Amino acid sequence: QNFKSQPQTIAISDPAKVLNIGETLEYSVEWLGIPVGKIVLKVEGSATINNYECYHITAKALPNRFFQHLYDLEYTVHTYIDKQFYYTRRFEKIRRINKQYNHIVIDFDQEKHKAVFFSEGLTSFFKISPERTKIEANTPITTEIPYGTQDLLSSFYYFRFLGIQENNSYPVNIYYNQRNWPVNMKVGKPFLREIRKKGSFPVVEISPDSLLNNYILGKRRLIVYLTIDSRRIPLEFKLETALG
Repeated sequence: QNFKSQPQTIAISDPAKVLNIGETLEYSVEWLGIPVGKIVLKVEGSATINNYECYHITAKALPNRFFQHLYDLEYTVHTYIDKQFYYTRRFEKIRRINKQYNHIVIDFDQEKHKAVFFSEGLTSFFKISPERTKIEANTPITTEIPYGTQDLLSSFYYFRFLGIQENNSYPVNIYYNQRNWPVNMKVGKPFLREIRKKGSFPVVEISPDSLLNNYILGKRRLIVYLTIDSRRIPLEFKLETALG
């Protein structure tokens, strides 16, 4: 829907409280304006995890042919989100770089405040930066988690269920690489954002503020543009890199 020709006060709607089974969001991944691949997020259906009814959601990242010649990388991620409380019950990641694999499964026992971590295959694909080494030294490995903890993927879907307000912040704990990362989700003021060949959409800018940003991105920002209708669609992701 194109809102550009409809001047009006932009207000944030109340969120829907259910996800549509089969919802598929496909993103073009561009680096320095060059298409390098795609990411597909899909609500696959329902699943029972440790006797809890959950949404089964997948994320798949694939390089295009051009980028595959430079860097053959592929990710598949599964998250299982509790339908009643909207936090994660299980996280699974399969990562392939060239012919090397890593498979991770984390079971979240929210009631006992425990995370059970399993990993097989090659665990380190990249050269660890001095920044990351320093953060790891000050952030110890743990199996203890606060109640309501999210994984990386579930945190975005959890945020879609929140009744957010402009110019406010919302805390969430993300368990990543066997560590707890308190994240403060900052919500900006609604505005119309133009998406090339798609139109204009009323969105808010979401800026996760956390040491986790430094750990994954190396002191670089992540911004998510979230539509403010009841569906709360993540319209665009922007990640800063060393070159742009």
